[in-house]
Amino acid sequence: MLHWFDEKTDAPLEVTADFHWPPTATWIQVVGPTTAELDFVAKHLQVPDYLFQDVSDEDERPRLEREGDIALIILKVPAPMQADAELRFRTLPVGLWLLPHQMVTASAQPLALWDELRGQRQRGKALHVRGLLAEIFQAIARDYLRALRLINAEIAATEKILRDSQNNNEFFRLLALNKSLILFSSALKGDISVAQQTLRLPLLKQDEGDLEDIADALIDLQQARDMTEIYASTITNMMDAYVGVLQNNISNTLKIITAWTVVVAAPATVASIYGMNVPLPLQHWAYAWPVLMGGGFVVSGMLFMIFRKKDWI
Repeated sequence: MLHWFDEKTDAPLEVTADFHWPPTATWIQVVGPTTAELDFVAKHLQVPDYLFQDVSDEDERPRLEREGDIALIILKVPAPMQADAELRFRTLPVGLWLLPHQMVTASAQPLALWDELRGQRQRGKALHVRGLLAEIFQAIARDYLRALRLINAEIAATEKILRDSQNNNEFFRLLALNKSLILFSSALKGDISVAQQTLRLPLLKQDEGDLEDIADALIDLQQARDMTEIYASTITNMMDAYVGVLQNNISNTLKIITAWTVVVAAPATVASIYGMNVPLPLQHWAYAWPVLMGGGFVVSGMLFMIFRKKDWI
């Protein structure tokens, strides 16, 4: 899918034989392109083929490549997963092909990032590469901060459940959140490095305002990185504490079961012995059964009082 934008236009770009490139197109958006669309964009804007291969690889690392006035930027952005997925969030690569007066953005699938940028575009407002680049960095920073707020809310909700839980569901939920935070941490480190390199691009030195906007986005990315590290540390501590609490609960349960087994053992032993069909002492005494069983219950009562005093029952 291809879209093109200028100050007044947001329209799909049709690949036809008699196509004439829009002279005012500043932003060309490429999402999940077909082979014909790839050839079309590569022909008109000299976009390298490997850009679209890179954005299709989820393990691609953020980077910046320069060649004169042209720059290629790969960034990682957060993307929510379905409710039944193993991960809560993942990170996906996006590509930016920067020309002096045009920018091509590429992704393997539709992203909320592009919808947000299109939604905040003001018709009639000047659209240029420097300003658009700053908006993209700011939108990525906001996406990370929003995702981290959701993760923090899930951590708090899981913590409440863990207080009374003795199953593994919450443990695996924390593990999934921790995996997402690890992906965030790796992606943010790369994005921050690329943002710092971007500030030195000759293209941006023409406008102090755009430099300040990217610098502000860099601060937000650094804040998101710090929050990611804090949340990851929190989850690790919670998982360690949960394992300790679970082991303690199991130990207490086994202790209670063992104590009650000992309490019941005395009368059960008497009943077992005198239930055998063999000659036994006192078997002809008329009061043997109530005396012996009563003695067993007395021993059980004494054991119960001892265990109760020790808080084992």
